[in-house]
Amino acid sequence: MNPRTFLSILFAALLLAPLAALAEATIQHLSGTLSVQKPDGTVRLLSERSVVREGDVVSTEKDSWAQLRFTDGGQVTLRPQTQVKLDNYRYVEGQPQQDNFLMSVFKGGLRAVTGLMARRSRDSYKMATSTATIGIRGTVFTLILRPEGLYVSVTEGTVTMLAQGIEVPIQAGQTGLTEPDQAPKIVPPPADLETVDAPFDSPTAGTVTIATSAPDVGSATEDPVCR
Repeated sequence: MNPRTFLSILFAALLLAPLAALAEATIQHLSGTLSVQKPDGTVRLLSERSVVREGDVVSTEKDSWAQLRFTDGGQVTLRPQTQVKLDNYRYVEGQPQQDNFLMSVFKGGLRAVTGLMARRSRDSYKMATSTATIGIRGTVFTLILRPEGLYVSVTEGTVTMLAQGIEVPIQAGQTGLTEPDQAPKIVPPPADLETVDAPFDSPTAGTVTIATSAPDVGSATEDPVCR
């Protein structure tokens, strides 16, 4: 290989290095069946070490659990019969101005432990439901959507609930409630408020549980490369 060719390959690799950080997430743990609907509508089965990318709709089946690990170190654990969409994800080491995380939760439940992005770019990390938008600022938290509304309980850090144009901060040890067509408010948590423990959850991790309508992802075919 002549020097000019080598330098060209090296330069291309350097240009592509930031894009490698956009690999979004990988399946770190999986128990049961997990599928993904790609932006083109195709549906595939995933396995451990499969990649989840921006625009993917990920679904767990009955008795199935999955944990996604993001490139910034954050984790999202999905409980059985959960469906989420990774709407936006951008994380480049050393470039916090590019940070962007948005996940829509359609049904089921999840546990979220935020990574570096939520700590260094506090307005960049959000989750969305049909009831409210949740802003996360370096935290472990629980979300539960019940018939009376969306509950958010914070274990560590701070979460903001935004609905009806009003934003309410929820601190560690507090629970917020957003009822349909109402502004968020801080409330005592109901005695029967649900929690979820995945087989691979750490003892100190929080839990997120959300239940609402979900798009139909159809029948899945196994992805032989699971990437």
